[in-house]
Amino acid sequence: MEEIAENQLFEHNLGVSVCAQPVPVSELVGKTVILYFSAKWCPPCRDFLPTLVKEYKKIKEKHAFEIIFISFDRDQSSYDEFFSDMPWLALPLGDERRELLMKKFKIHGFPSLIIVGPSEQTLTRDAKSHLLAHGADAFPFTQETLEELEKKLDGEAKAWPEKVKHELHERHELVLARRDTADTYSCDGCEGLGSSWYYRCERCDFNLHPRCVLGKGKKEEASDESPAGYACEGGVCRKA
Repeated sequence: MEEIAENQLFEHNLGVSVCAQPVPVSELVGKTVILYFSAKWCPPCRDFLPTLVKEYKKIKEKHAFEIIFISFDRDQSSYDEFFSDMPWLALPLGDERRELLMKKFKIHGFPSLIIVGPSEQTLTRDAKSHLLAHGADAFPFTQETLEELEKKLDGEAKAWPEKVKHELHERHELVLARRDTADTYSCDGCEGLGSSWYYRCERCDFNLHPRCVLGKGKKEEASDESPAGYACEGGVCRKA
C-alpha cells in the first residue's frame, strides 16, 4: 500500500464542497475516502453513477466513509448537473489539486475510483470493479475482505447454468464465463457496467450480467458525446 500523506488533499487548511458549501478536509481524517474521477460527458461514468450512489448510501449507514468527486467536465453547467445527482463531496471544477491527484494515482481513464484508508494509505486503485462485483460488502476494501468476497461469489456462480438461451441474443447460446475482477465490461442488456462473472456469446461481441440473464435488467439511454481526444469502450473512457 502507498502512503499519500504528503498530498495537498489532506492538508487541513484546504476544503471540498457539498451543495456549494465548503467542508474542511480535516473532517475526513480517520475516514475511508473514495477519490472519484469522473465526468458527465463519459457514458461509462453516467452508467456507473446510479450504482455508486446506491452503494454509497448503504456504506454510509454503517461506516465512517466519504466520496470526493473530482470532475473532468468541460464547463460549469455540466459539472453542476452531474454533481446534482451525487450525495457526497466534490472539489471545485478546475481545482489545482485535480492534476496533482491525477498524476499521483496515474489516472488514465474514467470513471476511476481510488480508495484511501483511514491511515491515508491507498487500499485499492480499482474500487469500481469491486463495487460492481460485491456492492457495499466490499467495504472496507482491504485485501482480506476482497479475497473473501471473491471466494464467496465464485461459490455462488457454481449454481448458475453454464449455458443459456436468451431473448436478447437468440442466434447463439450464451456461456457463463469469468473475467479478472479489474477487467470490467458493458452489459448489452441494461447497458450498465459489470465485473467478474458474466454470460457471453463465444461468436459475437455480446455480454450480459448474470442478473440480466437470471433476472431482469433495465436499459438506459445515454446522452452527451465524448470530447475530442477520448474514446469510450469496455466500461471506461480513455485518452485516444
